[in-house]
Amino acid sequence: MISFRHVVGWLIGLIGLGFSLLTLLHLILMLSTQTNRAINEDVPCCGRYLKSLLWNLGLVTLFVLQHSGMSSDIWKRMLIRIGVNDLLHRPLYIIFSCAVLYPIIFHMVVVLPGPPIWYFDVDEYPRLWLAVFLLHCMMWCVICAGAVAAEPMELIGLRQLYRDNIQEDAAQLINEGMHSRHVGVVAFVVILWVHMAMSVERFLLATA
Repeated sequence: MISFRHVVGWLIGLIGLGFSLLTLLHLILMLSTQTNRAINEDVPCCGRYLKSLLWNLGLVTLFVLQHSGMSSDIWKRMLIRIGVNDLLHRPLYIIFSCAVLYPIIFHMVVVLPGPPIWYFDVDEYPRLWLAVFLLHCMMWCVICAGAVAAEPMELIGLRQLYRDNIQEDAAQLINEGMHSRHVGVVAFVVILWVHMAMSVERFLLATA
């Protein structure tokens, strides 16, 4: 007989799966879209840009704190104390990760309306645009393939719901997914740094 905790776990896991797929789609559009942009080269350096910079830094800091905090043993022990077992930890981690990514995707503001750190006009460099586009497609394929190779149902916490030994599964997941995660991180670094225009806000993400 299926227990109530398994039903809740499956529900949270499926929500996390849908949320993560939607977030991935928006993240691809945010990081890999290459269009012409208006350039204002006469931009004075003044304190009115500090608010935008601090806002973007706050969003990136929130993302880093969420990932580090929810991966810590202190967070896991706190969940156990309030009655949330290991079955629900992974789905909750995925949902909160997606929730923190959404402000970064939709609410990061332009720090400077002037020239970015580097910029190549799409119309002037069509071959370069095509090369960057193909490279981004390749890197996103690497990321998605790595997620599939690392058991996506286990990454979002659904597979653990019908297994008995959670500790054993966690160790197996770490061993099997370590290589694919390293490859995924490298792919993300390439996507963030290889682009037609490196804005200040994109630079913050790339160095986070």
